[in-house]
Amino acid sequence: MNEFSLEKISEKIHYGKTKEYFREVLSSYQNGNYRSAVVMLWSVAICDIVYKLQHLVDLYSDSSAQKILQEMTELQERNPKSSEWEIKIIEETHKRTNLIDEPEYQNLVYLQKQRHLSAHPILNRQRELHTPNKETVRSLLRNTLEDLLIKPPFYSQKILDEILEDISENRSMLNTKEKVKQYVESRYLNRLKPEIELSIFRSLWKIVFKLNDENCEKNRIVNFQTLEVISKKNVNQLYKKIQEERDYYSSISSEGNSLVYLVIYLATYSVLFDLLNDDAQMKIKHCIENNTIAKIFGWFIKGSLENHYHDLLNWFEKDNPKFESKLWKPLLEISDTSEWQDLFCKLVSTYYGFSLNFYQADDRFSEAIKPYLYLFNEKTLIFLLDKIEANNQTYYRGKSVEDHFLVYLRIKELFGDKFDFSSYPKFYKDEFMEQSIDTDF
Repeated sequence: MNEFSLEKISEKIHYGKTKEYFREVLSSYQNGNYRSAVVMLWSVAICDIVYKLQHLVDLYSDSSAQKILQEMTELQERNPKSSEWEIKIIEETHKRTNLIDEPEYQNLVYLQKQRHLSAHPILNRQRELHTPNKETVRSLLRNTLEDLLIKPPFYSQKILDEILEDISENRSMLNTKEKVKQYVESRYLNRLKPEIELSIFRSLWKIVFKLNDENCEKNRIVNFQTLEVISKKNVNQLYKKIQEERDYYSSISSEGNSLVYLVIYLATYSVLFDLLNDDAQMKIKHCIENNTIAKIFGWFIKGSLENHYHDLLNWFEKDNPKFESKLWKPLLEISDTSEWQDLFCKLVSTYYGFSLNFYQADDRFSEAIKPYLYLFNEKTLIFLLDKIEANNQTYYRGKSVEDHFLVYLRIKELFGDKFDFSSYPKFYKDEFMEQSIDTDF
């Protein structure tokens, strides 16, 4: 288990000023100046609360935050030498906002008491100043960081609004799942408690899977990817969350992209399908039967991935559908098992093997075979060779030598010199040997 790092978590502090002040606290702690660390930590905590309240005023015109700040200013003006306002601002923030919960409030009260002991000339029986021990100070630092300093100044509904607006404005930049994950986690989720994340998940579920207005449609991809990020972080809580509000989560769209995206989502979180009401399940099944993309991902109504594989093979043979290239990767990612990887390799091989002309074979090799050759093992390579050998549209085309040389290299990588190409005369070309020699040099 990794040891908790004060230095590492302090990098998540929301405000730059707070982060700068906390470095002074950390320096005192690391140098054994524990009284100084506690005194300064209290000051940092109070400053951070003020910054957060001011943020709520500036960004949301929050009346409660504004009144608290006004009252604290009046207290200071009436008695500039009194520190009464410090504990008062914690009390009022706890009572009148959602920034500080009860456990966090109690931790701050304890910090204030320790600050009092450390800041004043309180002597023990040996006439020595009170000195908190290292463990106590470390606990105070950790609690203050986790309870207050690294938390963003948001309420759950307001942070949802801010996230939606933010990712909408930046959706052209957030053009991959990886970028969305990095952006949303760094900017928001790393500072949020799980219960707030799940509250955002609940709202996003409706926005992505039910609503079909222009704004939802425009932002559906980036909202969906944000939902995926939150789901992955809270995967162990999803089942209980949906089970507790089955009717809410079963209220989904009857058609359109929102329903297709739900099918794609359930392809990864298939256990959630059985939690939905019968009417929701009927909508999903109808979508899978009638929508090409949903048909690709709707394995969870088939009983197993292997059943889904055979259904897709039958579909390829019957209708020879055109796949969008962007669908292959998410199809692969619906399961991380080696069994599904093998079935996936057979699927792309079959898709390539059903090419109707040279141009289609060029595209299908480029989109479905080449990016995933690294996944092929000995058995699936032989499966691919059988498909190539059976269709002259794959081996007579102009790019076949260049493309199939990549397959040849994968075979050599796995089989070495032991593979017998004599059974695959249409696939094997003498040019492979020449290119192989050039590659060696």
